[in-house]
Amino acid sequence: MKLKTMRSAIFVSASLLILSGAHAQHIGSKSALLLKQHVEYLADDKLEGRLTGTKGEQLALEYISEQFRKAGLKPAGEEGFVQPFGFTEKVVSTARTQLITDNKNLTPGDDFYPLSQSANASVTGDTYYAGFGIHAPELGYDDYAGNGDKQGKIFIIEISSPDGLHPHSRYADHTSLAKKIETARKFGAAAVIFINNDPDAENPSAKLSSKIQPFDIPVVFCAKKIDHLTINEITVTVELQKNSATGHNVIGFIDNKAANTVVIGAHYDHLGYGDEDHSLYRGVPAIHNGADDNASGTSALIELARYLKKSKWKNNNYLFIAFSGEELGLLGSGYFAKSGLFSKYNVNYMLNMDMVGRLDSTDRTLIVNGVGTSPAWNEVMKVLPGDMKIKTTESGIGPSDHTSFYLKDVPVLHFFSGTHNDYHKPSDDADKINYGGMEDICDYMLSLIERLDAKGKLGFTKTKESETGKVSAFKVTLGVVPDYAYEGEGLRIDGVTDGKPASQAGLQAGDIIVNLGGEKIKDIYAYMAALGKFKKGDEVEVIYLRGSQEIRGKVKF
Repeated sequence: MKLKTMRSAIFVSASLLILSGAHAQHIGSKSALLLKQHVEYLADDKLEGRLTGTKGEQLALEYISEQFRKAGLKPAGEEGFVQPFGFTEKVVSTARTQLITDNKNLTPGDDFYPLSQSANASVTGDTYYAGFGIHAPELGYDDYAGNGDKQGKIFIIEISSPDGLHPHSRYADHTSLAKKIETARKFGAAAVIFINNDPDAENPSAKLSSKIQPFDIPVVFCAKKIDHLTINEITVTVELQKNSATGHNVIGFIDNKAANTVVIGAHYDHLGYGDEDHSLYRGVPAIHNGADDNASGTSALIELARYLKKSKWKNNNYLFIAFSGEELGLLGSGYFAKSGLFSKYNVNYMLNMDMVGRLDSTDRTLIVNGVGTSPAWNEVMKVLPGDMKIKTTESGIGPSDHTSFYLKDVPVLHFFSGTHNDYHKPSDDADKINYGGMEDICDYMLSLIERLDAKGKLGFTKTKESETGKVSAFKVTLGVVPDYAYEGEGLRIDGVTDGKPASQAGLQAGDIIVNLGGEKIKDIYAYMAALGKFKKGDEVEVIYLRGSQEIRGKVKF
């Protein structure tokens, strides 16, 4: 799941500080020119949007590695400057997938397509028309009442409900595909074919996701009209294949022989040609160059590395990381934070730059998130170069790579120059970047680093998390950060917020929630569907796995 879409909500409760203080450091007379050079290369069409695992990512990592080398950094990855990590690039349907009715092979993609909930299996059998596939005796409605033998048949199910598909439907708790498949399995379905005779209902997505956990039966959607009254035997065969790929973090090190290490990071991946899950652009595929998001942060990372290599601040080591996979769910930073490389360094604090290229030339407000993660931030925020203003939030959890470090109890700051209309669109290009503003942000960060040089190991503070994004659409929150890279069954927890229901129930990072309030949690989507059913004051059972142990507890919202 993409976290960055929650960005705007995070800043609503921020406080605005207009500060002045000591003389600021200056990154260098040629810094704006060099920043422009980096952004223009990274946001060039030839890199095709720097999508993780592509040739464009490879060109970008080669450029960043060379800049780190020129700056005098030591390679600190597992393969020179590079730390590779695997991920599921996409799920595809193979040629073995087929739907045969009346001895006719329907055309994959046009007539039918498999759904992410499907198992890899083949079933031949008689059909059973299950209507809307809703078993709701509490509402006085049951599509499965009577109607003869069902066991082992292929169920044909309408995707809609008696009063349509909408949030206010009387049957809203019974209309998700997962719920309908689960119900069909209880009544003996050997396979499920979904159909759509509701002109107001959209067909289910044909895009296959590795994040959706499959059932143990084949599941397809048939777009072609089929007469369930005349069709008897059908063959449903589904074979889905996960295509793996490799992403790459780029890591350079300044070894000052110090006890602690500061991590400075920025993600360098972007959206390639875009897709409907991440891009806000709708039109023919086009390169998303991501000049602000996040060629800007990566360029600032390179220039900070160049400056700090020559600086006199030697009381910390510095680890510079250009992360990949951020747009896909913090994959690169999450991998690093759980790897042996993280444990190799005694990490003091982490500074993250994500979208620092659009500082408004009139308002000049820089957003700094995470100021509640250490008492030390109160002091360092007293320094500000020039006439720039700082807008702050306390939370250490947000839609960028600093979250992966906060969840490891590391103080973090996230620097962000603000939203704009080109966000996640092909129009986010290098000619719209405020390079002077980027230079000012780098100067400000150097001022902070200078103030922290003699502070030793910073204290860490857990923060009260803001209600953001999808969570705000629910009446309750559990207070957990999902592990978005997890592809197993259940919802694995990456972090737990103090004082929230999950924390009070004893859940911990690494636990896997498999049932919440009687709702089976197969994946993050089932978790969100379950969460939407509860209200404040409800107390429900939670079942979770901790290692091989199954634990039952109570959660009060």
